[in-house]
Amino acid sequence: MKILPFLPELIRHIFKKPATVKYPFEKLAVPKRFRGTPILIPARCTACKICQLDCPAEAIEIVPVAEAEKKFKMTIHNDRCVHCEQCVESCPFNAMTMNQEFELAVFDRRKLKMEYVYTKAAPVPKPKTETTPS
Repeated sequence: MKILPFLPELIRHIFKKPATVKYPFEKLAVPKRFRGTPILIPARCTACKICQLDCPAEAIEIVPVAEAEKKFKMTIHNDRCVHCEQCVESCPFNAMTMNQEFELAVFDRRKLKMEYVYTKAAPVPKPKTETTPS
């Protein structure tokens, strides 16, 4: 194999800055619409279970804890979650959001489970976004 044909390319790349970063010591900013981990905002959740029904990975469970006190427990299984943001899109009360977290590696998958125990909120629907006809 001859090195002569590669020499101009080699010299050109010696003076360029590297295309990669030294992760995890250097970290890049996360993109604006990055879909991280789903998070519940308990003050807005009415336990309608639409997010549970729409989740394609069946990563959300909502079970009643105390029916008389209107207490519910939501469990988000991040080991099953495919981060599709379907739960956020389908929630009529803006009770779900996605954070910017992407480093979820753990040795025990039970640590990926997030549990929220909360009291059912009064329904306040999403504000409707007006679309102008084209």
